[in-house]
Amino acid sequence: MIRLRPWKKEDFQELMEWFSDEEAFYKWSAGKFDWPLTERQLLDYYGQFEKDQRGWILAALDDEGRLAGHLLMRKADYGKKSIHFGFIVVSPRLRGMGAGRAMVSQALKYAGEILGMERVTLGVFENNPAARRCYEAAGFQAEGVTSDVFRYGGKSWAVVNMAVNLQQI
Repeated sequence: MIRLRPWKKEDFQELMEWFSDEEAFYKWSAGKFDWPLTERQLLDYYGQFEKDQRGWILAALDDEGRLAGHLLMRKADYGKKSIHFGFIVVSPRLRGMGAGRAMVSQALKYAGEILGMERVTLGVFENNPAARRCYEAAGFQAEGVTSDVFRYGGKSWAVVNMAVNLQQI
């Protein structure tokens, strides 16, 4: 079972240890952070969302209360009843075991039942099929592709824009 709670500064160290591969790091960060990830970058990021009334960071916990994942909710629009998910990552010790789908499903439940949202969006790089399958398993559907969003290793990465209508899942 995956549980959600607010992100804490004490979680930074473990999150920094989850990225040993630069390309995987950029699939998560989309260039919003520099490789290698540092505590200073995370403190700035955390501080930005402490002040944002339309966004916050969540931590996922496993059955033992250990950090299992990270997820950002932002661009909350209470009039349109929509929100955007981002910076989704699961602990390496839980990858491939359904923890990502469980975390995203819990976040969708939170968005709908607690925040009153009806639509959730996210973007995933086209070259990240495992993440895309995870989001599809949670109910997201592709709505389109935006080309040339990020460049890494001399290649241009496209983003698959995905959304879910919470009233349909």
